[in-house]
Amino acid sequence: MAELPQEITTTVLDLQRQLLAIISKARTTEFTILERYGETEATIIDFAQLQNTRERAETYYSRFCTLLLQIAKSYPSPSSAMLELLARSIEQAQANAPASEASIQEIKRDWNLL
Repeated sequence: MAELPQEITTTVLDLQRQLLAIISKARTTEFTILERYGETEATIIDFAQLQNTRERAETYYSRFCTLLLQIAKSYPSPSSAMLELLARSIEQAQANAPASEASIQEIKRDWNLL
């Protein structure tokens, strides 16, 4: 069974925690807006943006789960392509997470939910 360096594993698990928080915040924001303002032309645009944000976070989260499992199953070591995909996914998620958080915060501000 292949093992990753502890630093990489910690980075991925921290990113997964952030992604779960983004998924939860996006869904909670969506629900709060729907509950307070209903489904209108104005809210539908933000619902779509929140859904997109949530889906991106879910994709990265799932990708990390799959990659970590595949790397753990690989013997004697993971392929370079798998490690490259993990590194690219880490970079993308690290770049995407702050933008997703900012997007959710902006929508909350727009609807006075802060």
